[in-house]
Amino acid sequence: MPSAAASTAPAHPRPRARLRDPWTALRVALVVLGLGMVLASVLVGQRPGSLDDLRAAVDAGRVEEVRVSEGLEPGATGYAVQTAVWQSGLITRRTEVWEASPGGDVPQDRRPVLYRDLAAELQAADPDLRVVPLAEASSWSEVLGWRLPNWAGTVLLAHGLAVVFLLVGGPPPARATRWGWFWLSWPPIGSLAFLLLSGPFPGIPAPRPGARRLTGGWAFLFTWLVVGALAGG
Repeated sequence: MPSAAASTAPAHPRPRARLRDPWTALRVALVVLGLGMVLASVLVGQRPGSLDDLRAAVDAGRVEEVRVSEGLEPGATGYAVQTAVWQSGLITRRTEVWEASPGGDVPQDRRPVLYRDLAAELQAADPDLRVVPLAEASSWSEVLGWRLPNWAGTVLLAHGLAVVFLLVGGPPPARATRWGWFWLSWPPIGSLAFLLLSGPFPGIPAPRPGARRLTGGWAFLFTWLVVGALAGG
C-alpha cells in the first residue's frame, strides 16, 4: 500500500500551459469532451424515476405526454413489465412497473404492481394526457445510474480510458502522486479535478515549486471519508 506520508520529492517548476504541448492539449480536449458528454447525457439520457413521481407530475399538470410500453394482451393472464418515459424539465425520466392479472403471482422486486394497464391508469387520472406507445432500442448503456444510447456509453468509456492513459503514461502529476490521483479521480468530479489540477492547464495557476504532493495513503483516506459521508447522508 502507498505510504501515508506526504511526498517530499523535489518538484520541478511546472511549465506554462501551452496547447502546443501534447499533454496539455490532451487535457484540454478531455475536459471539453467530458463537459460535452455531461450535457449530452442530460439531453439524450434517461434518469430513473418512480411511479409516485410520475403520478405527482401528472396530477400537477407538469406532464403533457407519457410514452408507455405494451403490457399484457387483453384477457391475458400472468404479468408483464411496463415502462413509462416522460419529460421532467430538461431531464427525461423512466420507471418500470409490473402489470399483473388479478390474483397472479408477481416476482418480488422494487417495481410496484398494477392490476390494470399503466396507460389506462394514467389516462384515467388525466384525460387530457397524451399517452403514446414507447419504442426503444434493444441495447443501451448504463452509466452512473443513467440509461444512455450505446454511442454515448462508448464515448464515455473511451474518455475514461484516455484519463487512465494520462494518469499512468503522462508526465508526473502535480499536487498528488499517481497513486494519489488514482484514488481521487473517480468520475465524474474526480476525473475533472485530475484533468484540471494534475498538470499545466490554461487559466489554472501552477503549484509553487517544491510544493508537497498528496500521496496515495492520504488520498485513499480522504476518498474513503468522502464516500462514507455521502453514503451516510
